[in-house]
Amino acid sequence: MSDKNTRRGPRSREAILEAAADLCREQGYAAVTMEAIATRARVGKPTLYRWWPSKGAVYLDVVLDRVVEPAIELPDTGDIAGDLRTWIRGFADLFSDPHAKELLQGLLGAAQTDAELAGMLREKIQRPLQAGNRQRIAAAQAAGELPAMDPTLLEELLISPPWYRLLISGEPVTREYADALVDAVLSAGGARPA
Repeated sequence: MSDKNTRRGPRSREAILEAAADLCREQGYAAVTMEAIATRARVGKPTLYRWWPSKGAVYLDVVLDRVVEPAIELPDTGDIAGDLRTWIRGFADLFSDPHAKELLQGLLGAAQTDAELAGMLREKIQRPLQAGNRQRIAAAQAAGELPAMDPTLLEELLISPPWYRLLISGEPVTREYADALVDAVLSAGGARPA
């Protein structure tokens, strides 16, 4: 492969992801088509389908590259209560952004009827992050900073309510809500919130 072709691939990929993100902001997830993405990115539809099997797969990469990664990793500063607050506040900030909200709602909605996309979401986002979060929670439990319970259950107790608000109830996910949620889960588990 020539240098020219090697350089074109990453540039084309970036143009496609940028086009997809812009179209979602302008039209909403449901209205965007693969053809519209290709047209905006100035690439052929075969290029899109060579790299992604569906619109949902394109948007999964938009989410991975531009939206979710900084917000959904549980930090490790040595202060587990503070780290949990920072973590859930990251979701509050993410879910308060109307563009990120539209993109996540559309992508997760599509995954309900697209088994391949649902599998990609689990493999690329949920499982890797859950594994890291589980380790962080288990370490804090071993240090006596968190209640002794299944680390996955503790993670789910914290993360499920914001996703419920985003996807079901429509209630806002604010930083105040994030702090109250962390305090409630820690208190219910017998830990004292800092």
